[in-house]
Amino acid sequence: MDYDKLDGLRKSASIDMSPPEMHGGICSHICFKSDHFEEYLPHEKSDDGASVSVQLVAYRKAILRIIETDSKQLKDGDLGFGLIIPGETSSIQERAEALSIWCQGFIDGVSFLLTEQELKIDQSGTKESFEIIEDFTQISTLDPHSINEEVDEELALIELIEFVRLSVQMIYDEFREINE
Repeated sequence: MDYDKLDGLRKSASIDMSPPEMHGGICSHICFKSDHFEEYLPHEKSDDGASVSVQLVAYRKAILRIIETDSKQLKDGDLGFGLIIPGETSSIQERAEALSIWCQGFIDGVSFLLTEQELKIDQSGTKESFEIIEDFTQISTLDPHSINEEVDEELALIELIEFVRLSVQMIYDEFREINE
């Protein structure tokens, strides 16, 4: 699903979490074999048991499709996986900010898994994953306002997005090898 369509669904459902943050978190859960996606999915019923809005249901279905699609793409390993961030028609600052937020969402998801699910990522055999997560931490501090609309910076951002995309696949693959 593309960023603009998901963001429109999110806004119509009055959801606060941005698509990049949500997607980064979901991807961390997929990578580390967790099926606890509750924090990213709106409830099907309100607290009092009443039905929720059509918009909330549509957003929930979209997130479930993303989880299913990304899980399959990462499992297949055919590099079809992509980040949900604004496309090239958006400014470089918007895309850089979204990448930063995506990485923060991934890190937040890993933190949740470390504390709530007792995930261990620094065991022998997961050294690369640990280093990638450190890289994601650095990317999450990226200041989009310090980036200019120059060709060199555009290419650097494209390379950074590709690094994150491929790194997610590497983490997924590495964690599967250890646990099989």
